[in-house]
Amino acid sequence: MAPLKLYRCDEPERPLKKLLTRLVKLFLRTERTCHIALAGGKTPTKLYRLLSRENLPWNRLKFYLTDERYVPLGSELSNYKNIRENLGERAKIVFFKTEMDIEECAIDYSLQLPERLHIALLGVGADGHTASLFPSSECRAVSPKVCISQSPDGLLRLSLTEEYLKSSCVVFFFLKGEEKKEVLERLLRGENMPAGRIRGVLKSYVFTDI
Repeated sequence: MAPLKLYRCDEPERPLKKLLTRLVKLFLRTERTCHIALAGGKTPTKLYRLLSRENLPWNRLKFYLTDERYVPLGSELSNYKNIRENLGERAKIVFFKTEMDIEECAIDYSLQLPERLHIALLGVGADGHTASLFPSSECRAVSPKVCISQSPDGLLRLSLTEEYLKSSCVVFFFLKGEEKKEVLERLLRGENMPAGRIRGVLKSYVFTDI
């Protein structure tokens, strides 16, 4: 497994935004559309706000969720709601239609995904989970690209599968906070946990303030 390239600084959002925008422009030299999967949660919200101000070819970018809680789209727990509010209205975001039956929702989302992602931005939990791939529970694949899992709090989740994430051209892991120090070390060692098993086909990076 190729090593991760590590970037540490006090405000990792800025160099991460710079590299993301550069990669987007590189992919668009040969591709009509750049396909990007985004992490949920609160950690990347500042990054998304910074990206929203960039002069990007927004009509040629397509964003996807790496995972979603099986909750209404208007819920405060919804990753889609959080990303939409911070990334802005210019972004084309493909989302899980959680008003549907969960199996139908997973299949519907699978059909909207590209053959592979150009960029996948992933967070890492203290337990080593990434997207909604948890070490403590099995993820049931509905298709090669989407699975259904259950978080430790009992909430049903929808997630991109490990194999599909591993087919991404470039993978970014984004971690913040001293409470993630141990899992960062485990990630860099490539330990057998969901985040530790995922790498991009071309490049893999870690951006952190730890």
